[in-house]
Amino acid sequence: MARQKIALLYVGGSIGMKVNQKSGSIEPLESLNEIHRFLPELQKDVSLEFYSIANVGSSEVTPDHWVEIAQKIQHVYDKFDGFVVIHGTNTMSYTAAALSFALQGLSKPVILTGALMPINDLTGDGRMNLIFAIHAAQLDIAEVCIVLGPHVLRGTRAKKEEHSFLSTFTSPKHPPLADFSAQVDLHPWRTVRRKRSLVCKPTFDANVIMLTTNPGLNDKYLDAILQAEPHGIVLRAYGPGMLPSHLHPWLKRVTMAEIPVVITSQMLRGRIDLHMYRKQLALEQMGVISGKDMTFECAMVKLMWALTQSKSPRRIREIMEKDLVGELRE
Repeated sequence: MARQKIALLYVGGSIGMKVNQKSGSIEPLESLNEIHRFLPELQKDVSLEFYSIANVGSSEVTPDHWVEIAQKIQHVYDKFDGFVVIHGTNTMSYTAAALSFALQGLSKPVILTGALMPINDLTGDGRMNLIFAIHAAQLDIAEVCIVLGPHVLRGTRAKKEEHSFLSTFTSPKHPPLADFSAQVDLHPWRTVRRKRSLVCKPTFDANVIMLTTNPGLNDKYLDAILQAEPHGIVLRAYGPGMLPSHLHPWLKRVTMAEIPVVITSQMLRGRIDLHMYRKQLALEQMGVISGKDMTFECAMVKLMWALTQSKSPRRIREIMEKDLVGELRE
């Protein structure tokens, strides 16, 4: 049986570092191809090919990197059975969401992985995560996922939970698509491999701002946001979508200016419901868009993507409130 071919796309992060055995300091790998050297047994069963996209920490990742990753996957798509994107953990949720919207109609998996420690640290998580990710890229899954440890999480649903080997990422609003234990458990709610036509639309409008409501939020900050002329706003509200009354006149100004406003919840497992109370119904009547149960990271990226798909406020609302890649429950 022929070995499956997996492409490794390197973007950056701790996994691309190594511990200098003499000095004990952490430094970049001399060549990113050194990653292959740490996986000798695995390469008996799978053919790996390496592509270098960037070498940046996750805090330096921009939408330009999302575009480059998506375009590289599109360019080599037919050559491989699956893809692994090696990426820093801090912004991995944003990149996973971005690739989910940029690469629709997948017939094979795109797996993001990374590490908290360098790959040659025997007590670290780098080698383990990479092995799990390469195995996940061979499974009967056809969507963008995050794999750090034994769980395969939907990319649009995953959040970084803590700086811990055991639970770096969680998926608070959607269960794992697969689990590695003594055997591989594939769950029926995953998207499975079948023949589809890849649609690559890697375009994002970065002129979107996120605002978190807090007690005592000063109106002058709201005015400063409008002066910056954002193309879209993601607003993190209390509970199921509750906002203080003094925000309503400002929101009316924003929506009258045809700036899309997407409302998400500050609750980890919350869902926006604009029909629960009269004050929330007024938000919907103003034109505020419900983020439903999307994570704020996903809502942010989806709005950046939606703004490049249409200039019509009504169409943008339709895109944001419709489930496209498993990012929300309608």
